[in-house]
Amino acid sequence: MIALPGAVARSCSPAHVFITGASSGIGAALARCYARRGAHLSLTARNAARTETVAQECREAGAEVRWQAADVTDRETLSAWIEDCDQRQPIDMVIANAGLGGERVIASPAGEQLSLAREIVETNILGVANTVIPLLPRFVARGSGHVVLMSSLAAYVGLPEAPLYSASKAAIRIYGQGLHRLLGPSGVRVTVVCPGFVATPMSQSIPGHLPLLWSAERAAAFIVKRLARDRREIAFPWPLAVLAKLASTLPVQLVDSLLDRKRRSPA
Repeated sequence: MIALPGAVARSCSPAHVFITGASSGIGAALARCYARRGAHLSLTARNAARTETVAQECREAGAEVRWQAADVTDRETLSAWIEDCDQRQPIDMVIANAGLGGERVIASPAGEQLSLAREIVETNILGVANTVIPLLPRFVARGSGHVVLMSSLAAYVGLPEAPLYSASKAAIRIYGQGLHRLLGPSGVRVTVVCPGFVATPMSQSIPGHLPLLWSAERAAAFIVKRLARDRREIAFPWPLAVLAKLASTLPVQLVDSLLDRKRRSPA
């Protein structure tokens, strides 16, 4: 069988990967993963010291790395940095990984404070848009590119502990589905990643037991492997992914009852 040029291109590792939230957790692990594959990396995160450390680790692995401290809510600064990185070498893959989570997004019994609600929306939704939108015209013009959006298994069901966080991740999942349908005919790929619990500084701030906890390195390796297979959605670990997807199809009253029972059960 003769391989089509597009199929060959998609089987190759991306040459230039842009990652937000690259200073720790999944973002840092993804950077190290792609560094070992010889990719050129452009990294950004709010914490300059930690981002510089990750960049140096990636250089030691053999990658060419540029980095800049930036907040994804700072549209103008982020857009200028993305455009500069793309002009130096066309970006093949953008991973919109930065997000707000962990103990900070846990709601009080009366719900989230308005200030926290704004921060969640500005980071988890608008921050993703700020990361992706500057590259879309460039990807479409080139007829290639891969958009990777970091969502969560919380996107499938509204968690009582974090209703607005769940909503923000659901928004990203639906955004990714829409982008795939919009950009697919242009040759631009879109993948939504929905992790369960991963051992990151954010998740470690959550009190209580975290079921089926994965290391950031395991999660990154899993994601990279499936991105290479051009998956539209990557959800893990599979037992939690199955439960989350099932919950999205069950009657609301039944899901309410199951979640209430879980909250009442001892840890």
